[in-house]
Amino acid sequence: MIHSKKLTLGICLVLLIILIGGCVIMTKTNGRNAQIKENFNKTLSVYPTKNLDDFYDKEGFRDQEFKKGDKGTWIVNSEMVIEPKGKDMETRGMVLYINRNTRT
Repeated sequence: MIHSKKLTLGICLVLLIILIGGCVIMTKTNGRNAQIKENFNKTLSVYPTKNLDDFYDKEGFRDQEFKKGDKGTWIVNSEMVIEPKGKDMETRGMVLYINRNTRT
């Protein structure tokens, strides 16, 4: 009888520890998921943007080659492939270099 009470108490104690451990793990997971959702929403809050300069004026990584006020040059490449009737495909496109320091 004494052994069965000790065994029951031991089993209850193990189940209690497992239950508490599971709750702690779920709380950490839920907190991490909430943090991921918050960061994702913060990232998406800039869309839609009407002014690309506001979007790209965020300070990012710069190495020794760049000066503090240098905004750099944007390179915009756009191409399309068309196939006129009865002719071979041809590619048309353009490359646009925009110096953001002088806006030219």
